[in-house]
Amino acid sequence: MRSHTTLPTVSSLFLLAAATGVLAVACGAGPAAPGGLPAGQAPAARPTATSPASTAGTALAPAPPQPDPAVASAPASAGQAGAEPTAAPADAAKPSDGCPDGMARVPGGSFVMGPLKVKATVGDLCVDRTEVTAEAFAACVKDGKCTDTFADCAKEASTYGVAGKEKQPMVCVDFSQAQAYCAAQDKRLPRDDEWEWAARGGEEARPYPWGEEAPKDQLCWSGGGAARKTACDVGSFPAGATPQGIQDLAGNVFEWTTSANDGKGKMRIARGGSWRDGIAPLVRTARPGGFEATYRCGFLGIRCVVEPAAQATK
Repeated sequence: MRSHTTLPTVSSLFLLAAATGVLAVACGAGPAAPGGLPAGQAPAARPTATSPASTAGTALAPAPPQPDPAVASAPASAGQAGAEPTAAPADAAKPSDGCPDGMARVPGGSFVMGPLKVKATVGDLCVDRTEVTAEAFAACVKDGKCTDTFADCAKEASTYGVAGKEKQPMVCVDFSQAQAYCAAQDKRLPRDDEWEWAARGGEEARPYPWGEEAPKDQLCWSGGGAARKTACDVGSFPAGATPQGIQDLAGNVFEWTTSANDGKGKMRIARGGSWRDGIAPLVRTARPGGFEATYRCGFLGIRCVVEPAAQATK
């Protein structure tokens, strides 16, 4: 049974907005200045019997002794001369964690979430190691399971169908398009609490996915130098990964969740900050952002999750 988190009331959310800063993120394609939101010898062969000689006086050679069947059938030991190394099964090198390829398993647990001190309980979860790429989304469109409506919404920051940006995150997708993509992969979008639990390293409660060190070059963002104009190829910053190897949970693009932050369902919480952000608080694991479900822009994308048990039943 899937765990859940009690959603805060509308009035409580106003308190959350006041405590954490702006929840509703202005959606647009332009860059923000730093600080902006946004493997012997082989065993001898058995001798072949020799035909009796036709010449008188020729003695037949005695037949060679036959090997003991039990010994002959016993496998050669690892150090025995003439033994052929036995290859290990292909799937024996890496034990399965119950998750599909490209996903990492995050053990479940409980934590207190946000300034409102909401107790959240999360079950074991398989999480995409990277954000969904433009080429992966294009494959879904080709299969007829996704739509590319307004996929070029952000001009310079758009990634869909743009040469050289195939490995960048898919952007310009609204909430429904993000849901449809995950469903087409037999996955789903994460809840807000599931996303934060994965990003904080579970019980480690990391302020950033990689730990406590302030953000510098562990992520794709506009901090520490010139402002960026677009996202980065997914997985380009392994130093910013979580203990489970999940990358880009800070910076690059915001990621849709299914949780509403307005009590009415028009808004959805998105997490992780983006390439536009330039100051540390904006990419912390606990920082939420909010977008209307119909919004699409150049710094908002997709990451999917699925329960390990769901995979075991397939």
